[in-house]
Amino acid sequence: MFEHKKDRIALPPSNAQKTQTACHFCIVGCGYHVYKWPADQEGGLAPEENALGLDFRRQLPPLAITMTQAMTNVIQDDDGSYHRIMIVPDKDCKVNGGLSSTRGGQMASIMHSPQTPVGSQRLKYPRLFAGDEWRDTGWEQAIALYSHLTKLILDDAGPDQLMFNLFDHGGAGGGFENTWGTGKLIFTGLGTKMVRIHNRPAYNSECHATRDMGIGELNNSYEDAQMADCIFSIGANAYETQTNYFLNHWLPSLNGQTTDKKQAVYEDGETIQQTKLILIDPRRALTVALLEQTIGMDNLLFLDIEPGTDTALFNGLLTYVVDQGWQDTAFIEAHTTGFEDAVTANRLSLDETSRITGISKDKIIKAAEWHTSQNPPATCLAPCMATRRALSGAMIITVSSRLLWIWCWPHITSGAGVPG
Repeated sequence: MFEHKKDRIALPPSNAQKTQTACHFCIVGCGYHVYKWPADQEGGLAPEENALGLDFRRQLPPLAITMTQAMTNVIQDDDGSYHRIMIVPDKDCKVNGGLSSTRGGQMASIMHSPQTPVGSQRLKYPRLFAGDEWRDTGWEQAIALYSHLTKLILDDAGPDQLMFNLFDHGGAGGGFENTWGTGKLIFTGLGTKMVRIHNRPAYNSECHATRDMGIGELNNSYEDAQMADCIFSIGANAYETQTNYFLNHWLPSLNGQTTDKKQAVYEDGETIQQTKLILIDPRRALTVALLEQTIGMDNLLFLDIEPGTDTALFNGLLTYVVDQGWQDTAFIEAHTTGFEDAVTANRLSLDETSRITGISKDKIIKAAEWHTSQNPPATCLAPCMATRRALSGAMIITVSSRLLWIWCWPHITSGAGVPG
């Protein structure tokens, strides 16, 4: 058995097998290169002696490559042979541009290996929860218990009394969106509709009714962050949770490095301004601290909201925008119904909004002005998973009707179809 080297990183030889993959830990989709070679071989320091094509005989420039112990491992193939692997970020991938997150940068370490906990503790047989503990059982007993209990429920109560809770994010998670067989079993074989994934009460729009309006959740492209005049971040600690999306797309825009890209698509007469960020979060998360140092306070507006008062903030912003006459009346009349009723039902003064949310009136006004300062405005909405989870269960009906405008805000203020 070959040991995983701990004193150095084994380099892939020039003839190592190279494939491409994407990180499966979140939805960003960062690209990585996978190198695989026999465990008894190792590449040399000269560029022609290793598959990376880098000269390790001298100091490499900063960020020439991201390479750590966690990006390497020793695995065993089906034929019993041992191979070393290295999984490093792809510099040519438009998503991450060679950047590595703390999750994707450890993909090699979680590959199946008999020498690591991933191998020695790998679940190979079914387990049964009995009493207060998990107990090992055989496939025959497990399948018999599953099938007989399922048939009993189907015969006695019907398919909609079978309820499934699936973990779905990422390729490792499985779930019916990623596994054809699971979906066939649940929806066709058993015929139930009572299925939820980890962040939704059912298999429906994450933001209630938006798909029915033609507005998909998470509908902005990564390039929108580079083209936006204003990024509106709701509860998203982006630096820690979607690191490469933040570093490779948000930060260049916030630092003024995407002006040429904006110039190429903006119409004549449009003013190109420094991208601004409105960040709503009850916590002063690491993203806020980092941005205060990198982009400065002139282009960062941190709304440190009282927990659970998002609805009041959005209603107050909506009221203020409409009172100023900043909405696109022609677009609203052509493509919506009930807008005036929505404004009336959700009207909230600046004083009340400030009292409820704990955010000063000046900050609320500035947030509205930053979003609508361009004509047409190009605002990239960046809600976090927690925002969508807040719409689960019984609150989905009452809260979503008030929150819904925020997803449509760029449309209300002339931003539909604008790059960014």
